[in-house]
Amino acid sequence: MVKSRVAENGRQIKRGNKKKKKRKGIKIFLFVLLFFIIILGAVGGKVYFDLKTAVTKAYVNPPTQMTSVSLKKKEAFTTAILGISKIDGKDVLVSANLAATNPRLQQTTVINLSTSAILPDKQTLLTVYNSKGEAAVIKEMEKLLQVKINKFVGMNFDQMGELVQAIGGVSIQNANEFTAQGFKFPQGTVVLNKAEEVAAYFTLLNAGDTKKAFARQQEVVMAVVSKLKSPRVLIRHYGQILTAFPKVFKTSFNFGNVKALALNYNGAIRIKKINVRSSKVAGQSEVTAISQSNLDLAKIQFQESLK
Repeated sequence: MVKSRVAENGRQIKRGNKKKKKRKGIKIFLFVLLFFIIILGAVGGKVYFDLKTAVTKAYVNPPTQMTSVSLKKKEAFTTAILGISKIDGKDVLVSANLAATNPRLQQTTVINLSTSAILPDKQTLLTVYNSKGEAAVIKEMEKLLQVKINKFVGMNFDQMGELVQAIGGVSIQNANEFTAQGFKFPQGTVVLNKAEEVAAYFTLLNAGDTKKAFARQQEVVMAVVSKLKSPRVLIRHYGQILTAFPKVFKTSFNFGNVKALALNYNGAIRIKKINVRSSKVAGQSEVTAISQSNLDLAKIQFQESLK
């Protein structure tokens, strides 16, 4: 499948979902990170070792050189969080968030950038990713918001089934009955327990199923977020969550960073959201664009969140 087809699929995906749904990925990461911080400060022994193992397995060098930051000195820092999913066998950038964590303000400010909207420099993050990968997307985000990015998180949405299985399954509302990979999913309430069931539920049924497939994915992500809010779920399934974490996430936070977060940033888990408005392009109902003025408004707010 050529890049133009993948890009078009990406546009359809983005337009088919409300902005509030697109932030669910970062919420999953922050909920799990908060869970890490809590158990790191409360337990020792085997649990501590399991946590260290999970974080170490998830650790990767960032896709590009990033500006260093001292978490021990409680400096405000930024994190690029990129969500990837396969569409027609191709990796597609489906979400791009930048988070500013500031212990002075006791909050993490999140800005979501549409991956398919035309930016002021006449390109999209989706096309940047298709041509040059994650490193170029991070550099583009730095240029757009005029900030330095310090940390990186990659999310593999296609492995979300591992996290679903880890937390004991989720219940979702299925809009249309279908069968995929040997599993039958009736219309109405569907309970997904196994990673294999989730993978089947995410199956792209045909060329016209792109928007519906991604909508199904988003419903599962939202169900995971909801369940992760329960302390009982986190405590009961901590071992399984730690096992699933490196399958879903890759991150430049090492174990020393996580310990520093537990000591210095545990009050900054409160999330503030910044919206970047996009508008339809005249004469092209399926295309949206972000104006320089709207980007500047969001940029000023985001830069303030780091002070």
